[in-house]
Amino acid sequence: MSSDLDTAFALRPDVVITVLEEGALLLDLESKYFYSVNSTGWSIVQRFEAGSSLRAVTEQSRDWGAPDGDLESVRLFVDVLRKDRLVEASGAIGESQIAPPSSWIRPVIEKHKDPLQRVMTSAFDPSVPLAE
Repeated sequence: MSSDLDTAFALRPDVVITVLEEGALLLDLESKYFYSVNSTGWSIVQRFEAGSSLRAVTEQSRDWGAPDGDLESVRLFVDVLRKDRLVEASGAIGESQIAPPSSWIRPVIEKHKDPLQRVMTSAFDPSVPLAE
């Protein structure tokens, strides 16, 4: 999936982000799935808020202290963003000032097992899921 290193991608507008102490939680309003990302993953996701390419993310990761051995995990992280359509093709790569992660760790993205409609329950009867 990542053969086009210079193709620009941007976070889809219907992906909602909640910043957490050690990363972020992404909610895809289309699929209703949640994704957890660690602190390095959150820094990478921020690159896509303004538009970025795999090449730009890789170069930024090196600047943040990623050893060459971790660059494959960066590629795999971006591949998940693309495969699950959290990012979409964009016309340009934007400039953004992003705070680097406090220390480099391999980026991790984890898709939660159940979509939102299965997680939420009725306030009146917790055993009955809410309708979509």
